[in-house]
Amino acid sequence: MRKIQQDENDDMFVISKNQKKKSTKKETKKSGKLKRLDDEYQPEQEKESSESELQPSSDDDKFNKKKPRQSKSITVKKGNTKSKKKGKQNEQVEEEDNNNHEPVEQPLIAKDAEEFFKTAELLLPSFVQPEFIRDAEGRRPIDPNYDPSTLDIPIAQYQKLSPMFRQYWNAKKAHYDSLVFFRCGRWINVMYNDAIIIARMFNRYLGFWGRDRPCLTVYDSQLPIYQRTLLEKGHKIMLVEQLEKADVANKEEGEVVKREITQLISRGTLQDLSDMDSYESRNLLVLVCSSAPVNLKGHKYIYGISIVDCTTNNFYLDQFFDDEQSNQLRSIIYKTKPLEVILSKATPEIEKMMKTICNPIIISSKKEFKDCEYIFEQLKVEYLEKKKTQDKKIKQSTNSSFEGIILPSDKIEPEHHIETNINQGLYKGQPDDIILEESHQDGDYVLSDEYPSLLVELEKQYYFEKKLAQDEDESTYYSYYFTLQSFYIKLCYMRQLLIHTSVYRRGKFQFLDSNFNQKLNLYLDSQALESLEIFDVNLQTKVSSKGSLFEYLNKCVTPFGKRLLTKWVQSPLLNQKHIRERQDCIRDLMDFIEPCDEFQRRIRSIPDLERNIIRCFNTIHSHKLKAVPISGGESFGKVKLKEITQVIKHIKAASETFKVFENYLHNFKSNKLKKILSYKENITILNTALKELEKCIQIQDGEPQPVKGVSPEYDQAFDKMTDIIDSLEQELKKWQTKLRCPQISYHHGKIRYQIEIPDQCLESNQKPKELVITSKKKGFQRFQTDFIEQQIFHLKVVEDELSQKLIPFINDYFTKFYSYRKEFLQLISLLSEADCLISLALVSRQYKFNTFPQILDVSGDEDEDQEFVLQEAFHPCLLQNRDIDWVPNTIKFVNSVDTLLLTGPNMSGKSTLLRLIGIQIILAQIGCAVPAKSFKLVPFDRIFCRLGASDRMLEGKSTFFIELEETKTILEHCTYRSLVIMDELGRGTSTYDGVALASAVLRYLSQKIKPKTVFATHYHILLDEFALCKNIQQCVMKHYQEMDKVVFEYKLINGVAEKSFATNVAKIAGIPNEVIKNAKKMEEKITKEESKINRNREILKKFNQIIQQVL
Repeated sequence: MRKIQQDENDDMFVISKNQKKKSTKKETKKSGKLKRLDDEYQPEQEKESSESELQPSSDDDKFNKKKPRQSKSITVKKGNTKSKKKGKQNEQVEEEDNNNHEPVEQPLIAKDAEEFFKTAELLLPSFVQPEFIRDAEGRRPIDPNYDPSTLDIPIAQYQKLSPMFRQYWNAKKAHYDSLVFFRCGRWINVMYNDAIIIARMFNRYLGFWGRDRPCLTVYDSQLPIYQRTLLEKGHKIMLVEQLEKADVANKEEGEVVKREITQLISRGTLQDLSDMDSYESRNLLVLVCSSAPVNLKGHKYIYGISIVDCTTNNFYLDQFFDDEQSNQLRSIIYKTKPLEVILSKATPEIEKMMKTICNPIIISSKKEFKDCEYIFEQLKVEYLEKKKTQDKKIKQSTNSSFEGIILPSDKIEPEHHIETNINQGLYKGQPDDIILEESHQDGDYVLSDEYPSLLVELEKQYYFEKKLAQDEDESTYYSYYFTLQSFYIKLCYMRQLLIHTSVYRRGKFQFLDSNFNQKLNLYLDSQALESLEIFDVNLQTKVSSKGSLFEYLNKCVTPFGKRLLTKWVQSPLLNQKHIRERQDCIRDLMDFIEPCDEFQRRIRSIPDLERNIIRCFNTIHSHKLKAVPISGGESFGKVKLKEITQVIKHIKAASETFKVFENYLHNFKSNKLKKILSYKENITILNTALKELEKCIQIQDGEPQPVKGVSPEYDQAFDKMTDIIDSLEQELKKWQTKLRCPQISYHHGKIRYQIEIPDQCLESNQKPKELVITSKKKGFQRFQTDFIEQQIFHLKVVEDELSQKLIPFINDYFTKFYSYRKEFLQLISLLSEADCLISLALVSRQYKFNTFPQILDVSGDEDEDQEFVLQEAFHPCLLQNRDIDWVPNTIKFVNSVDTLLLTGPNMSGKSTLLRLIGIQIILAQIGCAVPAKSFKLVPFDRIFCRLGASDRMLEGKSTFFIELEETKTILEHCTYRSLVIMDELGRGTSTYDGVALASAVLRYLSQKIKPKTVFATHYHILLDEFALCKNIQQCVMKHYQEMDKVVFEYKLINGVAEKSFATNVAKIAGIPNEVIKNAKKMEEKITKEESKINRNREILKKFNQIIQQVL
C-alpha cells in the first residue's frame, strides 16, 4: 500500500517539562563539556544528526528519504526504529481534513525558563561564546575597532557543518547583528542565539533542531508581527529565502536547495506597511558633527544632515552652524522625529538630546571621511546605465545639466558590496546563484538622465569652490562637506540593507536648507512647537495629540493629505501674497461645501496611494523576486502583480474624484484653486499613461497575468501548463465514464488533483487497481493514479518555470510604471493639497464668528509701527469643549506699543492667553480663518516661547538652566518682526536674582531689538521700573476679591495686579488649613515690612507723573 502523504510538520526536538528539569540538572553539571561540544563533534556524527533530524517541512529533508523520522524528545533510541516502521505500515488511512499536526508549545515558569535559556546558551557553538567570539578580522570585543556585525568561524568547525547549516552561517557571519529568519520549506526557522532572543521576548517555548541547536518556528502569517516587535526593540532582521523547490530541483544526494539573502530590514528602513499603519513619516537620519571655526561668533558646532523616508523615497540634505545648545538641530529632530539615527563623531550630549526628544534607535558610525571626489564618483554607481546607442562616438550623456561634473565612462564598483549568495562551495559544476537580471559585461556606460539634479549642483559647487580655495582641507573651503559625508554614510548603510537600487535609485531629493527656509516661512523651533502645544499636549502622565492645534485643524481624510498638513503647520507662510492666495482658495471652498464633502467621501476609501506607488517603484529588480513560492502560497512576483493592478485601479479612482468640482470651477475666484481642481487638465495625461499600462495585463480567473504576446517566454511556459491541466481534465472525464459516475470530481487540498469518488460508485464496481487511495471523508474516497502523479510533477516544474519567466516581465512592467512617475506624483500632490485646503475650509466655517485675518504689507523701516490688533479672540482648541462659556480677549500693539507687561493672580488665565496669541498668528499665516471678531497683522518671521517649567534629566539640565538657554536663544535670534512670549522668567532662582534677570531681559528686548513681546511676571517691582516706558503697556487679567475668595474673569484689561494670591491657589489645591493660616501670617508680616517701601513707591509714582507732564 502506498504511503499516504502526511502534513509537513515541524519535527523539532521539543523538551517536555519533566525532561527539561532532568536535562537542565544533567547539563548544568557537565557545563564544561557543553562548551566544547562543537570541538568534539565528529563529521560522521554531525552528518547523521543533521540529516536525520531535519524537519519534514524542510525541502532539504526530502533528499534523504531512507532515514526514519525521529521522535520529539531529547534522547533518541535507535532500537525503536523498527517498531516505528511497523507501526507506520499498519497505520490506517487518516482523513486529510484532520491531518494538521503541529508542535505543542507550553509556557514555562519565568524562573525555570531563564534557567533553561541559560542552558541553551551553553549549547551554542564555541565561536559565538563570549570567551571565544571574534569579528571577521579576528578582533575581540575589547578591541576598539571590533565590528559586532561580523563573525569569525574557524575553518575546522565550518567544515563540520552540514550544507544547510553552512548556508545559515554564510549569511550570519557577515550580518551577525541581524536576526536571521531562515526559510525551510513551508516554515521559517530561527536558530541558535536568535531563537533564544525571540523565545525570551515573546515567551515562546524553545525547541531544538538536533541535540544542540536551539530553534523555533515562525509561520508566514506571524512574520509581520515578529518583525514589527523586533524592529521596535532595535534589532535588524534578515530574511533568507529558497530559490528553488526540492521536489522539482535536480539534486544529488546530500545537496540542499539554493538559498539567498533577499531582505535586510532595520527600524528606519521598513517599507512594507499596511493601511492601518500611521500616516507619519518614518525617517532615518544620519548626522555628522564637527566643531565650528573659532572665528565664527555664536557658533560652536557645524552639522551635516541627511534624512530619508524609505516609505516615500524622500531625501532631505542640510548643513548648518549651530550654537552651544544645538537649538537648530533640536528643532530638526523635533520636526522629523527619526526612528533610527546614525551618528558620526557626535558628542554624548547629542545622543542624550535625541533620546529626550524621540528616543530613536541610535547607531554610532566609525566610518572615516572620504575625499569628496571619491564620494561623487560613488554616488553615480547606481545611476550608471549600459549605453543604448551603437554610435561609439557618443561617449557621454548629452544632458546639458551635467556640464561641470565628472562623467564616468566605465562601470564603477561600489565600495560596499553585500554578498547575497550564501551557496558558496556547496555545488560542483553548477552556478552558485540564480540570475535575476542580465549581468553587465564590460563596455561603455553613461550616467542616467535621472541622476538627481541636487547631487549635480553639489558637485558643481564643490569644483567651483575648489578653484577659489587657498587651503587643501576640503572641510574648510567646501560649503557642503559635512552634508556630503553624511549622505555617503547613509548610502553605504542602504547598500548594506540592499535598498540602494530601490530607495536611492528612485529617490526624490530636496535641500532642507533650514537657514534659507527661515526666510521663506514663519520659523517655529522645537520650543515654540512644544510650548504652544501644536502637535502634542503634555499631560504630565502622558503626551497626547488630543487637544493640540493639529488635532483641531486636521480634517484630512487621506494619509498623504495629513503629511502635507503637518508640513504646513510646522512651517506657516511668511509671504503675504502667498497667505492671501491660500485664503482665497479656502473662501471659495467654504461657499461650496457640498462638493467638498463628496470629494472627501470618495478619496476616503483610497489607501495610502503615495506609499503604495513608491512600493511599486521599489519592486524593480527586488531580491525578493528570486524567492520561490511556499507550498500552497503565491510567489512574490504574483503578489506584486496583484498589488500593482490595485494601485492602478486606485489611481484611476483618485483621478476621477476631481469630476466632483467640474460644474463649480467657473464659480471659483481663485486661479490657484481652479488649477488644482481642474479635472480635464489633470486627467488627460494620466489616462494615457493608465491605458498604456492596462494594455500589458489581463485578469484571468481573478489572477493578473501578461497579455499574450507581451512576454513570449511566459506565453510558452503558460501553454505548457495549459496542456498539462487539459490532460488532467481528460483523465477525470475518463474515470467519470469508466465508473459511470458524473459526480466524480477533483479535490484540491494538501494533495492536488485527488479524484473524489462517492462510496456508492465504488460499491457496485470493484475498485480498479490503477486507483491508489490518498485520503477519505464521510461518503467519499479520494484517489490518484500514476498518470496523475506524473502530470502533477510536470505541473510543478512548469509552475516554477512560469514563476521564473514572470520575473523579467515584472521588471519591465514595473519599470514602465515608474516611467510615468511624474504624472502619478503630480496626482498625489494635487490630491493632498485639495485635501488640506478642504480641511482648512471645514475648520474655517466651524464657528460663525470665524474671520479671515487682514494681512498687512511689511514695512522696510524697523522704527515704523507694525500694527497688530486681535479683537475678541478665542483659543481654538478650548472651543472644542462646548459646555463652557469661554471668554474672548482683545490684544493690541498700537500707538508705538511693542511690549505688554502682563500681571495677574495665579490661575487667572495668563498662560492660556499667551498660547492664544501664538496660535492665532500660526492660524493666520497658514491661511485659515481664526476664531475672533477681527485680526490685523503684519506676518511674523518667528515665534519665540519661554513657557512652562521642566528639566531635562537625561541631558543633565536643571529647570533654571533650561530657562536661561531658551532666553539666550531669544536674545540672539529675534528680530523686530518676531513675537516673543515670556512667562515668569527668573522663577527658578532666588527672588532678587530673578527680578534682576527679568528686568535686564525686558529692558534689552524693549529698547534694543523691539520685537512684539508679551512678558508675564509676578515681579510687581517691574511695573514701577518700566512705568515711564512708552512702548510698554501694563495689563492684567481681570479679577476681584470676595471675602477670602478670588474670582477670575479671564479678561485682559489695562492695569496692574496688586498681588498674586498664592494662598488662594493653595486652598484650591487642597493644602491643609493650618499650613495656609501660617502662610497668611507670614504674608501679613512681610506686607508690613514692605509698607515702608510702598510709601517710597508712591513718592516715585508722583514724581513720574510730574516728569510725564513736563515731557
